[in-house]
Amino acid sequence: MTLPLTLPSPPRPSHPPASGVAPGRPHGSVRILRWPEQSHQLDQCRAQGVPRLLLVAPAAPPPHCVDQLEDWIRTPADPQDVLARQAALQVRAAPRDPVLDHHGILHFAGQAVPLGQGEADLVRVLLASYRGTVGREDLTRLMWPEGELPRRNALDVRVLRLRRRLAPLGLVIRTVWGKGYMLDTQPDAQAAHRRTPGGE
Repeated sequence: MTLPLTLPSPPRPSHPPASGVAPGRPHGSVRILRWPEQSHQLDQCRAQGVPRLLLVAPAAPPPHCVDQLEDWIRTPADPQDVLARQAALQVRAAPRDPVLDHHGILHFAGQAVPLGQGEADLVRVLLASYRGTVGREDLTRLMWPEGELPRRNALDVRVLRLRRRLAPLGLVIRTVWGKGYMLDTQPDAQAAHRRTPGGE
């Protein structure tokens, strides 16, 4: 049985105002907004990277969710369904770093890709300084132990191949000119390979 969801009018947020959230950084709490009545607040939340759940009026057309930090549910809604969607949004908003397991499988953003031994070794070194620069000489020394002499462009070739392997995960190996390489996320690619949340 579907129970009507009753909200006070006007709603009293149990979170800091949107203007107090640092731009570009997801806030820990999920904003609950009425759609389409609070479309202006929705634009602010989207700009500031705040996770938000939209309560869609019975006769209103559903909104178009622009990223993984947004979801919607039509009212009247079961309170338990609302809580479940809030919890899911909090999980999506939580920061997640790539993880390389002992089988050589790289996990990130709810997806995984198996890596060969050489690829896994390179990722392991880059992960140790995630979003930091690892020098070319350091990478070469760690990838090819003492006594082994790689070809002049061996590191570049391995990085190029690994970039192709990591692309579906939304990860990118950036070249830091004159210094080395950096493992980082590619926001656009990451969003493209995640399921766009929807409502019912």
